[in-house]
Amino acid sequence: MTNRLHFIINPAAGNGKSLRVWRKIRPLVESAGIPHAVHMTSAPGEAASISRKLAESHLARHDGVRDCIVVVGGDGTLREAANGLLDASADAGESASVPALSFIPAGSGNDFARDHGIPMDPAEALSNLLTALREGRRRRIDVIRTDGGEAAINSSGAGFDAAVAIAVNRSPLKRALGKIRLARLAYVGLMVRLLASYRPADVVLEVDGVRHAIRSVWLAAVTNIPSIGGGMRINPQAKPDDGLLDVCIVHGITRLRLITAFPRVYSGKHTTIRGVSFYRGRHIRLEASSPLPVHADGEDDGFTPFDVRVERRALEIVV
Repeated sequence: MTNRLHFIINPAAGNGKSLRVWRKIRPLVESAGIPHAVHMTSAPGEAASISRKLAESHLARHDGVRDCIVVVGGDGTLREAANGLLDASADAGESASVPALSFIPAGSGNDFARDHGIPMDPAEALSNLLTALREGRRRRIDVIRTDGGEAAINSSGAGFDAAVAIAVNRSPLKRALGKIRLARLAYVGLMVRLLASYRPADVVLEVDGVRHAIRSVWLAAVTNIPSIGGGMRINPQAKPDDGLLDVCIVHGITRLRLITAFPRVYSGKHTTIRGVSFYRGRHIRLEASSPLPVHADGEDDGFTPFDVRVERRALEIVV
C-alpha cells in the first residue's frame, strides 16, 4: 500500500525550532520520493482542525493510499493533532481507519518522543519514520480522556506540577531560554519561585471506585508514559498501551524535602522516597479540600475536581 505523509508544522513551537527542523528535513523528504503535503498552523487549535479534515478526506477516498500525519512541533501541537484524529474516528465509528500519527520533535519538552523511542535528531527521526512506514510498523496506544471531553496523550494531573506547567507556558522566561535551547530550565526556575507560596491540600483520590483519603498533597500526576516536564520520570512503570493509567501522589513532605528530592525524579529514583505513593487504574478521580490547578499535557485545564479515564488503543501511531 502506498503511503502519503501530511506534515503539520507549528511555526511557534520551540521559538521557531519547528521551522528550522522542517528546513533541515525537507530535502530528505523530497529525495525519498514519497508523496507528501505541508500544512502550517497559524493559531492555537488549528492542528486539530487540520488533522480532522485530513482524516475525513482519507475516509472519503478509496484510492489505496494510506495517509500518515506527521507533527513537526512540540507535545502541545501533537496533542491537538491527536484530538482531531480521535474526533474524526468517533464520528466515523470504531471500525473506520483514520490516518496514523507520527512525530518529529521540535518542542521544548518532547516527552512523547522520548518515551516512544523517537530520536531527537530530526534527520534520524525522519529516517526511522520512513523505515517504519516501509516495514508497516504501526501500533495502537491508549489516550487519557479528560472530563472536558478532550484527550491527553501523555499526562494529566493536579496540584503543584500543574501550577508550574501553566506558569511556564505563560512566562517569557521559557521563550528567552528557548532561544538558547535551555527552555527546560524555565520549569526548574519557576518551580523554585512558586514553591514558597504554594499550599498543598487534602484530597480524596478515587481509583476504579476505591477511595483514598490523602493529606497534604503537593501533586497528583496521572500519566500514560513515564515522563512529564521534559524528562522527569514521574511514573517510571507507565506504559502507553497497557489499558491503565499510572498515578504518582506526592504528599506529607516539607518544602525542603521536596526541593532536595526533586533531582531524583529525572532518573526515576524518587520511587523510594517516603511521601511518594503510586496507584494504577482505568478511572481516576480527584477531589481536593481547596481548588487545585489541573493540566492536560501541560496545558491549563481548569481546577479540581478532575476526572479522567483511559481510552484503550484509541490512537494509531507510527514510530
